[in-house]
Amino acid sequence: MRHAWLFGFILVAPSVALAQAAPPLNDAQRQGERLFTQSCAVCHLKPNLNAGLYGPALYKGLIDGQEKPMADLIAQGTDHMPGFRYTYDQRQIAAIVDYLKTLPEPPQIEAPKKPRGPGQVD
Repeated sequence: MRHAWLFGFILVAPSVALAQAAPPLNDAQRQGERLFTQSCAVCHLKPNLNAGLYGPALYKGLIDGQEKPMADLIAQGTDHMPGFRYTYDQRQIAAIVDYLKTLPEPPQIEAPKKPRGPGQVD
């Protein structure tokens, strides 16, 4: 019985810690999260630690004060990204932008340093 309690604690503790780390999302942000996961995550999130990204990592620092241009970009698309104006209405696109404003900046990962050849100095 004691082991079952410990196992349950191990399963619940990380989710409780994550829930305390970020403020809860409002209804629009939750809708934006669902839409982002459905249509954007495939390019803007890493599917695993060893994979690269097709599109840039998105976070709140990119959005601050740029809600309208970001919504326009999502709607119109670019040469490398499809537009979603026929998939989502303006309210849904605004919800995606609202959700993006909750994302922290991803950690910067340094590229491995190239080995120096003989006689090379930093």
